[in-house]
Amino acid sequence: MKKLSWLIVTLSLLLIAGCSAKNNDAKQQEQKLQQTIRKNQKVWNKQKKSAVNIDHKGYAPFISQVPTGYNDEDMTLSHFKNGSKLVVKAQVVNLEQEHPSLVTETKATIYIEKVISGDKAYQGRTIKTEFSGGLSTAKYQLTSIEGNYVGAKFGIENPKTSVYLSNPDIPMSNIGQRIIVGLNKFHPESEAEKKTYQKNGLTTKNFFVISNPEVTYWVQKNGKFKLNNPAFYKDENKHRYPNLNKITKSFNK
Repeated sequence: MKKLSWLIVTLSLLLIAGCSAKNNDAKQQEQKLQQTIRKNQKVWNKQKKSAVNIDHKGYAPFISQVPTGYNDEDMTLSHFKNGSKLVVKAQVVNLEQEHPSLVTETKATIYIEKVISGDKAYQGRTIKTEFSGGLSTAKYQLTSIEGNYVGAKFGIENPKTSVYLSNPDIPMSNIGQRIIVGLNKFHPESEAEKKTYQKNGLTTKNFFVISNPEVTYWVQKNGKFKLNNPAFYKDENKHRYPNLNKITKSFNK
């Protein structure tokens, strides 16, 4: 009987030690992640500060729009989940400038804290995605349809000047901010597109595309998730999309 009691005590102690080690590993991983986030914030903020801001951020609430084709009657949480391979709650770990082009996108590294829908194996992993807007050069943003550089009209003489801009319908999430989005694996439509994305370190193995970012994209502010597109919070729109608002409420329970 005494031997059995000692065996039970020994196994209990080993179990407690194992749980304690696991908790310590998780705590260390979280601390390392937050250190990385703080480091990346400094780098990105420095790059952004050194660029000329041609953003319309102050006007975003006024010029942003709800997509014309959006039908709130069809929107449910199940509908949202079914439209994406993954629905996740994630934290933005890093933002990196992509090779300048006519369409400005930013490579984003996100850490998946919770898989709301989809393959649970992705929970606790980092993946790559893209955010609309970011850092570019004046040459690609201030050129007329005819191909003439017009930056001088805006006080930017050098076409190589670094500039920053964002999409009013999809404001840029900050490093460290938590988001809820639907994601689908990247499937290039051509070999040329595949190579273009590869130049930015985005491949079919690590890159996920955000589903319908103008609508089903939530950001955490002051401890609560809200729709990222400011158009949904215009006075005339606050009560026009009850089904989407229901989903928002469910994410804040």
